[in-house]
Amino acid sequence: MFRFVVRHLRWLARVPFAPQFFDALLLAWTALFHRKRLHAIESLEAGALQLPGVGRTTHRFGGIGFERDGREFAHVHGNGLLDILLTRERASELVAAAQAEPHHVFGPSAWISLWLRTPDDCGPALLLMQEAASAA
Repeated sequence: MFRFVVRHLRWLARVPFAPQFFDALLLAWTALFHRKRLHAIESLEAGALQLPGVGRTTHRFGGIGFERDGREFAHVHGNGLLDILLTRERASELVAAAQAEPHHVFGPSAWISLWLRTPDDCGPALLLMQEAASAA
């Protein structure tokens, strides 16, 4: 469903509060049917907020955003999809090594996407977030 909405209903992003509402529905679905994924999102948020200078914000398309010095470097959607801003070279390395996917909207870019399915996925994700926060 997420991929369909992102690809075919992108115009909804311009409707006030529609992206936030959609992400809230994703989070509710995750809470009801994917408890491990919800725990992974919660663990990631707690871990990310322990990084020096990192603050929490609301991502402009819904979900939890992470910023340092007013610049967003990562965000997680309600379905557990984590997007991280790295350098283009580092992002290409991770995609080539199958440790990440190209960003779900931008494709090959400095942004990567990772799925958080269980709390075990948080360790590697937090290392990449720390790397991104240092560069932010």
